[in-house]
Amino acid sequence: MEVKEWLDLTDHDHRAVVAKEIIALANHGGGVLVVGFEEKADGTFDVAAGRPANLDAWSQDNIQSIVAKYIDPGVQCRVLHRSRNGGAEKYPVIVVPGGHRVPIRAKAGSPDGKKLIPHRVYIRRPGPAGEEPKSAEEWDRFFERCLQNRRAELLDAMRSIMAGVIPNAGPATPTRLDQLKDFEAKAIARWEALVASLPSGVPPTLPNGHYDLSIAIDGDFDRQSLSNLYDTIRLAVRNHSGWPPFVNLSRAPFRPKPADGAIECWVGPDDDGSFDKPAHHDFWRISPEGLLFTRRGYPEDGGWKGVKPGTSLDITTPTWRLGEAILEAFYIAQALHGTNANLILSAKWTKLAGRVLVSHGNSRRIMFDGYRTGQDHYEATATVGVASLPDALPEVVFSMLAPLYELFDFFKLPKRLVEEELKEMSRNTFAH
Repeated sequence: MEVKEWLDLTDHDHRAVVAKEIIALANHGGGVLVVGFEEKADGTFDVAAGRPANLDAWSQDNIQSIVAKYIDPGVQCRVLHRSRNGGAEKYPVIVVPGGHRVPIRAKAGSPDGKKLIPHRVYIRRPGPAGEEPKSAEEWDRFFERCLQNRRAELLDAMRSIMAGVIPNAGPATPTRLDQLKDFEAKAIARWEALVASLPSGVPPTLPNGHYDLSIAIDGDFDRQSLSNLYDTIRLAVRNHSGWPPFVNLSRAPFRPKPADGAIECWVGPDDDGSFDKPAHHDFWRISPEGLLFTRRGYPEDGGWKGVKPGTSLDITTPTWRLGEAILEAFYIAQALHGTNANLILSAKWTKLAGRVLVSHGNSRRIMFDGYRTGQDHYEATATVGVASLPDALPEVVFSMLAPLYELFDFFKLPKRLVEEELKEMSRNTFAH
């Protein structure tokens, strides 16, 4: 058992202290971390000063977010709130499992570079204290414990071999892209269920096609509860275009809501049954696991003067839509402390066949000739480091959009156009 005084879990150094104690207990064979007491000279414990107003910070989700950020491999702890001797006040108790077959180490370090150091292994030492093994004997006992934990597994494998049994291979570990594609498929199924009851061809069904973007934060970031994640999204998303991706409207029936372990928003029909333009009937979902999906109709299909729905693709609008969505994911990843992570991007445009390139999004740009496409769908993927954004945004957007425009009679999208449009878009800031 390890006993700690009160720690402020909004302080990243204190979060690293919790991670260090979990690592040490896990490597010791498991144990319990009790918070809110201080040890007196006689070896007894008294209630520590600094008790928070509530124990919301000491939740299962918050402790697991600490584990996800700082500990490798992850440890599934249990968080309990228990009173002392039947008293009214409760205290956090973190139950750390043992039985690990490999050493548990620090994946990331504390901000001060002292309390927790990346790639270090910590064990319980006399004191008690969570520290690195200091002697050959301590290392020997530590590795012996890991080997003992593997003993049963190795014996089972040997018995299978001796008996002529061919063991079944375990399921392949899904890649982050696999996880993203699964999240995307479930999000699309959810959208299809929502629009199934609407009359055919109305704007929320996006009858002339749509643009999808799926994004995964790949790496270390804070896993938050749905309520905390909702606050994070609401504060992180910025409005550069007037109608940003992951738009957060405050009134019913468009207000985001929890659904199947994610935050979901569908801008469907209004309360009176009225509709808007297809580009304003967004659908999006964001998971605490760092998975994002958004579906939106084309602005070109929303009544632009002289433009018939389903017949055109603008020369500048896709740059704004894709660029702003990547920026929003960047803002969210930053807010989740995922600055060292990557963003995996997967985009899709549908019902393109027969469309012609036009210039309506920016009246200063003029299009000549009838660049037309015969291909109906286009998909693009990319990966970009969070730390390289927003500087790398033009390169990422250009790499994803240039092949799309080549489908229109080999049209070459000017890199300069992408750079200028993104610069103008980023300068804009609208109130939510």
